Amino acid sequence: MIRLGGNTEDRAVDILHRMSKLLRVSVEGYRKSDTPAIIAARFAELVAETKGAKWKPGAPRVPKFVRDSSAMMLPVKNGRVWIDTARWTKIRPAVETHSGGLIVDRDGAPVASLPSEEFATKDSELLACDVECQLAGIEGFYLELDIPGLDDLIGREG
Repeated sequence: MIRLGGNTEDRAVDILHRMSKLLRVSVEGYRKSDTPAIIAARFAELVAETKGAKWKPGAPRVPKFVRDSSAMMLPVKNGRVWIDTARWTKIRPAVETHSGGLIVDRDGAPVASLPSEEFATKDSELLACDVECQLAGIEGFYLELDIPGLDDLIGREG
């Protein structure tokens, strides 16, 4: 269950629906026009339906290329964008398009099109790029986001 809003709400809803098919679980998306009371009531119903069952997360899935010397990293708020430079010529059109021009080619290599401080704030747009690349079967782009407190909450050692 997720509430979406903002300037790219329609794109986010589309991505959510397409990605949910890969998850094999029910996913519900709500727009900014849905009232918090309606969303809260539905959330309470979903929690009650679990009958106390707890979610058991799997290990994070990090692409192998992240450990390769061909991987380049760009910092973003609470995370990192990883790009496989060995695959850059193949993935460039998709990454440039899906990132909305945030990542572009300069002299045959991927670079951020904005100053690093501004680029670092574009985690939402880069998450959309990551999902779009996954849905298209594009390998070589990965957004790694840290969620402060998550490891403690689920009992995983960081």
